[in-house]
Amino acid sequence: MKTGIVDINLLAVNQDLLLEIFDAGSEGLWEMTPGNVVKFYNTRFYEKFDVTLDGSPLHEWLAIIHPDDVEQFKKNVNQQVTEKISHVSSQYRIRNRQNEYRWIEAIGVLKTNEHGELQYLVGSHKDITEKKLHDEKLYQLAYHDSLTGLGNRRQLVEQLKTMQTKEVSCAIVTFGLTKFCQFVEVFGFQAANRLIQLCAETIAEVFTETNLIYRTYSDEFVVMLKGNLEKDFLCKTINKVITLFDQRFRTVHHMAIQKLNAGVYQLPDDPFVAEDEESVLYKSMLIMRYGQERDSRIAFYADDEQRAIERHLFLETGIEKSIQDNEFYLMFQPIVCASTGKIMSVESLLRWNSASHGEINPGEFIGIAEANQEIIPLGYHVLHLACSYIAQYRKEHQHDIKVSVNISVIQLMQADFVQQFLSIVEQYQLSPGDLSVEVTESAVLETNMFAVEQLLTLNKLGFSISLDDFGSGYSSLNTFFSIPFTQLKLDRCIVNKMAEDSSVYSYVKFLVAMCREKGITVVAEGIEEHAQAELVREAGVDFMQGYHFYRPMVGEKLLDLRRN
Repeated sequence: MKTGIVDINLLAVNQDLLLEIFDAGSEGLWEMTPGNVVKFYNTRFYEKFDVTLDGSPLHEWLAIIHPDDVEQFKKNVNQQVTEKISHVSSQYRIRNRQNEYRWIEAIGVLKTNEHGELQYLVGSHKDITEKKLHDEKLYQLAYHDSLTGLGNRRQLVEQLKTMQTKEVSCAIVTFGLTKFCQFVEVFGFQAANRLIQLCAETIAEVFTETNLIYRTYSDEFVVMLKGNLEKDFLCKTINKVITLFDQRFRTVHHMAIQKLNAGVYQLPDDPFVAEDEESVLYKSMLIMRYGQERDSRIAFYADDEQRAIERHLFLETGIEKSIQDNEFYLMFQPIVCASTGKIMSVESLLRWNSASHGEINPGEFIGIAEANQEIIPLGYHVLHLACSYIAQYRKEHQHDIKVSVNISVIQLMQADFVQQFLSIVEQYQLSPGDLSVEVTESAVLETNMFAVEQLLTLNKLGFSISLDDFGSGYSSLNTFFSIPFTQLKLDRCIVNKMAEDSSVYSYVKFLVAMCREKGITVVAEGIEEHAQAELVREAGVDFMQGYHFYRPMVGEKLLDLRRN
C-alpha cells in the first residue's frame, strides 16, 4: 500500500509547475526568512533588478531602493515584524538595471508559529509606475496651473486647511497685477501669458519654496510663508519681488503700465480663532486691492487698513443677511409739477441701517453690490418694499401714488427679470401705472440690446421708463434713439450750470422741446433754491425734484404729509 507515502517525484514536478506559473505572471513573488534572506519566485519580474534571485540578503534590495524611501521601508518592515501585523501594503521606488527608478507596490504577509514567533514573510511586488504617472498627471491637472506649473487655488485651500489643522502660523501674501485686462486688450493673449510667466518666475526667484507659491486667478499669485514673520522682513522680501519685476518688465515693454502690488494677511496666533480658508484668502486679496486703489505697493491687514477692509468685507458679504434682517429701508423724495408745485410722484431711495455699522451710505454699498451681483436680490427687495408701500398708501388715502424704483443694468441682463418683476407687482395687486422704472447706465444700455429689450417689454406692458442722471457723463443723445424711455431726469450738474452758462440753458430748452415732440416728460433734479426753480421752469421742464421742495423722508412722514 502507498497510503501516507508522499511521492517525491510528483511533488518536485508540482513545484516546478508552480514556479513556471509564477514566472508567467506580471507580479513578483517573494519569501523572506527570519535571517533576512529573500528568495524571489518570478525571474521575469526580478531579473530587471540587480539582486540575487535565490537567497538574496535583504541589504541587496535596500541598496536599490530610492534613498528617500529607504527609511520608510525599514520602518514598515520593523513595524510589521515587531507588532506581528499580518498584512502590510506599501509603495516605494526601486532602481532597475538601466538606472531608472520604478514605482513598486509591495504586499507583505507575516506568518508566526503557535508561540507567536516569526516563521517567514511572503508577499508580492507589482510595478505601478504607469499608474503613478497617470495619477501624477491627473494631480497636475487638478491641482496645478497649466501655464506656470504652480499650485492652483484648489491646492492652496487644501494646504491652508492642513496648516490650520496643525496650528502652524503663517502669512498669506497676495500679489496682484494692475491693469491686466487693459494689457490683454492692447498686447493680446500671448503677451499676457509671457507677462504671467515673468511674474511667476520673479516670485519664485525670491521665494524659493515653489511648493508654497500659487496662481489663484489670472492676474493674482499667493505665497504662503510659514511662521510668525516680522513686518520688516516681509517688506524687504516683498520689495525684492516688486523691484525685480519692475526692472524686468521695463526691459521688455519700455514702459511702466504694469505694476505688482502685494497684500499681506497674517493668520492669528490664537488656535481658537481658526478662520475659514476662503475668508483668509479673501482678506489677503482685499488688502492687496485696497493698496492698489491707494497706489501703495505693499499693504498689511492691520490697524486702519484692517478696519477699512473689515468694513469692505462686511459690505461684500453682509447684504444677503441684512435683507433677511430687514436692515434696508426706503426713503421717498417727492417730484412736483413745475407749474403748480403739486406732488405728482415720489422717487424711492434705498438706505441701509446696519445693526453693527449704523447708517451706510448708498454710494458706499451700491457699487459693491453691483460688482458681486448682490444687486440682483437687493433690487428685488427694493421692489418688494416699494410695492408694499404703494399698497399701504392706497389703503390710507383711497387713491394711488406713483413710485419710481431704481433698476440696475445688471438686473436687466437677467433672463427672468421681467417675469420676476411682474410677479412681485402682481403679488401686491398693483398695476403698471403705479410704478416707474429708473435706469442710470445708459452708456451700457446703448451696447446691450438684451437689456433694452427688457425695458421695451416693460414699457409695452404700461410701465414708465425713466432715464436718471442725464448729463452726468453717462448719457448721450444716442439714448433718444436706442432706449424706450418715457421720462428724462436732468442731473443736478446741468441744473447748476444753467445759471452760469447760457449755452447750457439753451441746450436744456432744446432738450425739453425734443422730448416734448417724442412725448417724453422732463424732470429737473437737485433744485435747492428758488432761483433754480424759476430758471428750469422757464426752460419748460415738466417736473422738479430737490431740497427746495422736499427732502427725502420716511414713508410714514409722506403719509402724514398727504393726509394734511
